[in-house]
Amino acid sequence: MSTETYADTLARLLLDTVGELPAISLPLREAIGWRLAADLLTKHPSPRFDNSQMDGYGIGYANVAGGRFRVGPDVPAGTDPTDIYHYGVNGYGHDTAVPIMTGAKIPEDVVAIIPVEQADPPHFVDTGEYVYLPSVEVGTFIRKTGSDMPAGTLLARQNTLVDAALVAAAASQGIAELTVKARPKIAVVAGGDEVVAGKTPRQAQIFDANTPLMQAFGTTHGMEIIATGSTTDELRDFQSEIDRLIRDHAPDILITSGGISEGKYEVVRQLLDRLEVSWVGKIQQQPGGPQGYGVYNRTPIIALPGNPISTLVSLRMVVVPALWKAFRSGWSPLAVQTKINSTVTGIRGKTQYRRGTVGLQGADLVTQLQGEAGSHLLAQAVGSNALLEIPPLSRFKPGQTVTAHLFADATFDVAVKPLPHLKPQPVVDRSSTADGQGKTAQVIIASTRAAAGTYEDEAGPQLVQWLRSKGYVTPNALVVADHDLANTMTQLMAEDQEALPDLLITSGGTGISPTDQTVDVIGEILDVQLPHVMTAILLEGLRHTPHAALSRGIAGVVGHTFVATLPGSLGGVRDGMTVLDDIVDHIVEQIRGQDHQR
Repeated sequence: MSTETYADTLARLLLDTVGELPAISLPLREAIGWRLAADLLTKHPSPRFDNSQMDGYGIGYANVAGGRFRVGPDVPAGTDPTDIYHYGVNGYGHDTAVPIMTGAKIPEDVVAIIPVEQADPPHFVDTGEYVYLPSVEVGTFIRKTGSDMPAGTLLARQNTLVDAALVAAAASQGIAELTVKARPKIAVVAGGDEVVAGKTPRQAQIFDANTPLMQAFGTTHGMEIIATGSTTDELRDFQSEIDRLIRDHAPDILITSGGISEGKYEVVRQLLDRLEVSWVGKIQQQPGGPQGYGVYNRTPIIALPGNPISTLVSLRMVVVPALWKAFRSGWSPLAVQTKINSTVTGIRGKTQYRRGTVGLQGADLVTQLQGEAGSHLLAQAVGSNALLEIPPLSRFKPGQTVTAHLFADATFDVAVKPLPHLKPQPVVDRSSTADGQGKTAQVIIASTRAAAGTYEDEAGPQLVQWLRSKGYVTPNALVVADHDLANTMTQLMAEDQEALPDLLITSGGTGISPTDQTVDVIGEILDVQLPHVMTAILLEGLRHTPHAALSRGIAGVVGHTFVATLPGSLGGVRDGMTVLDDIVDHIVEQIRGQDHQR
């Protein structure tokens, strides 16, 4: 199960058990970081009245042509002009210029504002003195009622994240509380006999890091963690603790950290195995593969692995997406595309989530790896602001784009190394085949016994001798244990594909025993398969033994390299050489783009 599929599974579990959450009302300041439960409409027009956009002089319609005017009493912001001009400005005198301040309500009969700096003199004078004003158009520097928003205007849509601007806009409408989406109430449990909190650990014990980790993560990612608990390695203690949390705090969800793997004292796993609705297993991610869930007394449990980085990765990649999909409250998971500044290679069969630092280099978002991949390396996670997604057997070089899953408190003002200056790669001429020039090959023997020295490899020397006789520059065969073949191929594929050989032949690991992995490993990296090549080798082998039918060999192309997997027996190797001897040069020429001779 992929990480995304598992998050979807948890979201459905939460909807089935917790259900829709009610809306709640919060004071404006407390609502920051929450999401609106409904559309927010304006109660009043904005502005609520015609007001002055400038500090200046207000004049009536008869005076827009400009001239010499007598200055009337001031109209400061917040003062009702009818208290000063009882019968309007014209009632005070038709040649009146009204000193009015920014934001002040426009007096009756005023149709335009002239900024004070355009007057002569260019400053406010005392009441009764005279001032010269230029001509002006009607409506100049007057903000009309409702010009920003009429009453009943949509201020913010449902699900909008409440921020400072929204709080200010709501406050300007006289709104003191906002109706927001409730967050699920979460209780977290961590522990084990080796974990202590609030006291000095004894020998073989450690401080509790996971409880503070989950609390801090919840704070930054919009999770409402209402209670914490701890447990020993005894099932009855764990069950008693979650009974207490449910009784005293009534959480919507329980999240545990640890006790879910394959060990003898995995109390979370023991409890989940006893529940009617539960699942325990592994998902295709590293770190944080072991996962589980269950329903205990109508309360869903999300069980996370206990290594701190595994807990962190699971919170960001599993829990946060599940909460968002189920409730649309809290923080919405955010991922960006960014250029990596180093080389990184994925592992076989799992998506890796590596700690990373994303920062700005000019106009580019650049990311770099933060520490090694180990799930216990908590200190190396300090300063990371994202998890970098490295798909299985993927190969990223500096300058290529990777997906960075951001943490909620991520900022891009962090120092990252710039992208290396990439020199143009020389064009490799693969067209020359005279006397074997430019033709290269590699032989890999997959045999645990041969790698351990308990069995002498005879197939490798024969394959190398045959390839050299055909003009291929070929080093001695590389002998690896069956279980090391995947890592060997990962290392080879991490190199520039232009540096790979034209021809890669493996021997061994093509059967049906549990240790035979060659076909699976090679099958995952091939760009193109050539099934008929192996059919021809099978037919050649059947001429000598019916056991040839048991081989699962595979052949194809990866990049510019032809790959064929031969059996481990000498007879199977000879059958392969017999067939390939007539076609391998032609295959290499076709991969190089050369036409074949007619």
